[in-house]
Amino acid sequence: MKRTILIFGLVLIAGYSFSQKVTGGIEISPLISWMKPDITQNIENEGVKPGFNFGFVCDLNLGDNFSFSTGILVNNFGGSLKFLDSIPAFTIDKGTSDSIYSFDPGAVIDYKLQYIELPFSLKGKTNEIGYVTYFLKAGVSPMIKWKAKGDVTQGNISGESIAKEVTGFGIGFHVGGGIEYSLGGNTKLLVEMVYTNGLTDFTKTETVAGDEKVILNVLALRAGILF
Repeated sequence: MKRTILIFGLVLIAGYSFSQKVTGGIEISPLISWMKPDITQNIENEGVKPGFNFGFVCDLNLGDNFSFSTGILVNNFGGSLKFLDSIPAFTIDKGTSDSIYSFDPGAVIDYKLQYIELPFSLKGKTNEIGYVTYFLKAGVSPMIKWKAKGDVTQGNISGESIAKEVTGFGIGFHVGGGIEYSLGGNTKLLVEMVYTNGLTDFTKTETVAGDEKVILNVLALRAGILF
């Protein structure tokens, strides 16, 4: 997986060498994330979780003021949920075998997730003003599970693999905006704020009442270099 990400990123960055319409670069983002139950009386959000992401970005210029933006990002995020109903079967992945736990009402699960994101968005930008170009963008963010670990306040569970308790694929929509500051030639400093709102259920944990939809929200401050 790491080799795939590196190869994809190098292709994005090298793209500008083959076409004046393509710019690519790298970015890193501190972020906060939280998991939001969808109209439920059995699950409560237990606050935000700090995290970060990093990866490669690429813009295909469609004209003077629009571009198609994509890339590949490694997200480290998650959230905490309090389950007000009992959980009859919670799976800890031990590799060659699984351990099944049951939890009483009131258990808090802290989800520590790594997902690979492949964002697609349409970016609208101003003409360069001084050295600065302002932009807004909106699009979708498909995500593929890489790793998932968790802590549970019951059962003495800390840092265990809970990959089978979260979904392998998720998607959200994102909106954002920021600036590109020209450093000379084709090199630019990128600074943007992006909010991603989950659309699909990110958990598979079932209470006695059944599986309930929990979405993932992320707010990221991104900084990077474009070439």
